[in-house]
Amino acid sequence: MLKVLVADESLESNLRCCQYLLANDKNLNIVSSNSGINTLEKYHEINPNVLVINSNFKDMKYTEIINELSNTGEERHNCNIILTVLDSNKVEVDFMAKVYKLFYKLDYDKIYDGINQYNLDNIIFYEPSEKNLRALFYKLNLYNERLGSVYLKYAIVKCYHTPELLNSLNSIFTLISKEFNISYESIRPAMRNALKSVNNCRNMTGDKGIFKLFENEDSITPKIFIRTITTYYLKQKR
Repeated sequence: MLKVLVADESLESNLRCCQYLLANDKNLNIVSSNSGINTLEKYHEINPNVLVINSNFKDMKYTEIINELSNTGEERHNCNIILTVLDSNKVEVDFMAKVYKLFYKLDYDKIYDGINQYNLDNIIFYEPSEKNLRALFYKLNLYNERLGSVYLKYAIVKCYHTPELLNSLNSIFTLISKEFNISYESIRPAMRNALKSVNNCRNMTGDKGIFKLFENEDSITPKIFIRTITTYYLKQKR
């Protein structure tokens, strides 16, 4: 369930936004706040996936909220704020990297669409179960049925439960070889063949979406794929 914190000084506007979002998606877990300090307190309390800021507050500007969160540990790397401002000339955000969507008009349709897009663009599964991995691989245009995909899933689950395996690709290949009774030498080519579709899709699409996970890589290799996906899941552990 996606956790959303809606922050708006206007109680009426806040209520309308929350009601609109819930009417469109019953699976959203929505919490609201109507002051800057309360927004920061609730943010750290519930760790929302998305923060929607609809206005400045008497006690704090939206820029101060964003900059405060941008200086908080891993939050500076978390691009999850949907910001609505009424005057484009007054947008002053030091840490724009945290702003996922910026709208110049309070539009509940756009806010909902922004939350929905965030849900599509980010991995929100918290452990590498078979169901979650199938959904993830589908998003990455990675065919679940290919042998290479099966080996990649197995490697991710193994590394999730035994993270030290990430230091040795050879050890991972040895485990796969024993589990599936296949030759050690056939594993890497199978994985590389499966990842061709990921690399091709990544290069063709203009919308990075979930491919943001690999935006600093020239090519997604088996080693990079296993390490990146496993590391993401490890970060979700509570």
